[in-house]
Amino acid sequence: MSGGATPRHDPPLLVVGTDHRCAPLPLRERVAYDPAAAEELLVHLLARDEVAEALLLSTCNRTEVYALPRDEEPGYRLVRERAFLARAPELESAGRLYVKRGVEAARHLLRVAAGLESMVLGEPEVLGQVKQAAALADAVGSSGVVLRRLAAGAAAAGARARAETAIASGAVSLGYAVVELARNIFTALDRTRVLILGAGETARLTARALLDRGALEVRLANRTPERSRALREELPELAEVPWGDLLPAVAAADVVIASTAAPEPVLTAAALRETTGRRPGRPLLVVDLGVPRNVEAEAARLDTVFLHSLDSLEALIDRNLRHRREEVPAVEELVERELSRFRAWYRTLEAEPLVARLQKQAERIRAEELARALAELPPESHDAVDRLTRALVRKILHHPSARLRGKEGGEDLPRLDLVRELFRLDDDEG
Repeated sequence: MSGGATPRHDPPLLVVGTDHRCAPLPLRERVAYDPAAAEELLVHLLARDEVAEALLLSTCNRTEVYALPRDEEPGYRLVRERAFLARAPELESAGRLYVKRGVEAARHLLRVAAGLESMVLGEPEVLGQVKQAAALADAVGSSGVVLRRLAAGAAAAGARARAETAIASGAVSLGYAVVELARNIFTALDRTRVLILGAGETARLTARALLDRGALEVRLANRTPERSRALREELPELAEVPWGDLLPAVAAADVVIASTAAPEPVLTAAALRETTGRRPGRPLLVVDLGVPRNVEAEAARLDTVFLHSLDSLEALIDRNLRHRREEVPAVEELVERELSRFRAWYRTLEAEPLVARLQKQAERIRAEELARALAELPPESHDAVDRLTRALVRKILHHPSARLRGKEGGEDLPRLDLVRELFRLDDDEG
C-alpha cells in the first residue's frame, strides 16, 4: 500500500522501509546495502525524473530510503521497486514494507535517530549510522536543502535525547551488562584484567563490549584452539591462554566470564578457593553465562568472590530497560520540538517566493498611485511623498511578511493558498 497523499504545505517527503518488526533477518539481509551499493542506488534514484533528493539508511535491523519526490506516486513506485523489490520480491507481501509521507516521514527519521525505533530501545549506534547516511548522500549529491536540513535535525534530536534523558543509560545486552557489573566493583575498567572462558557468540559479544569500553586486558581460554583462533582473527586484541593454564589465568584476573558449552562446571568452588587464596584481599568478579552453569553455585560463599549468573544479568537488563521506557515521553517531546523547527523552516522555503510577490505587488501599486499623485503636487514635495509611501508600504507589510515566514506566532501559520487568493498573487507573477 502506498499510503495517502501528502497534505498541502507539509514537506513532500517520502520514506519507504523495512525493519525488524516487518521482515525476518534473511529478508533484511537481502536489502542491506554496503557503502558502494548504497552510492550506486542513490546515483540511480537521482538520475531519474521522479526523485529530486534521496537518502539511504541501511543498518543490521532496518533499510529505509528517504526521498523528496517530484511526483509522489511515481516517486514511491521507483523507490519501492528499485531499492527493495529488485532485491527481495517477497517484500511485496502485505506488512513487509512501511510507507510514511510528509511530516510523518520527517518524524520517523527523528525517532530513529533518537533511538525510539530501535530493536533495543535507546541503542546508541543508530545515531552514528544516521550521520553516516547523511554524509554519504551529501558526498554523492543526492541530498538537497530539504534532506540536509532534516538529517541535521535528526542528528540534533538524537544527540539531545542521549544528553538530556536517560534513554541510552544502563546496559541492555549481556556484554554491556558485564561491563556495568565490572564498573560497579572496580570503577576503572582501564585497570581491569579480564579472562573469558569459551569462544562462542556470547563470548564474542562480551569480549567486544569489554574491549570497546577500554578494559586493560582481555584474555581468552577455550578447549578448542580452532574456535579461539577464529575469534582472535575478528578481535586481534584478545590474548590467548592455553586451557591447561586456566587456574593461574583465573588467579591473575579481576573478572572471569564463563561462557562454555560444557555439560558440567569448569570452575568449582574448591578451585576458586585455592585460586583466591593466592590473591588475598583482591576481589574477583565471576560471571557465569553458561547453560548449564559453568561455575559451581557454592563459589558465591567465598569472601572475595562476586558470582553473578545469567539470571542476575537478565534482571539487571530488565531493570535498565524499564528505566529507558520511562524516558520515552521525554524523548518524544524532544522529537516533536525538533519536528516543529523543521516544519517552520520548511514553511519559510515555501513562503519566501510568496512574500517576494506580495512585496512586488505592493511596490507596483505604490509606484502607479505615486505617479498619478506627483503630477498634481509641487516638485519640492516629491521626495517627501515618495519616502512617506515607501514607509507606509513597508510598515503595512511587515507583520504579514513575518507571519508568512513563520517568524511570529509559532506553529499556527496562515494558509498560503488563502493569502495568494486574497491578494490575487498568482495573477501578479508576470
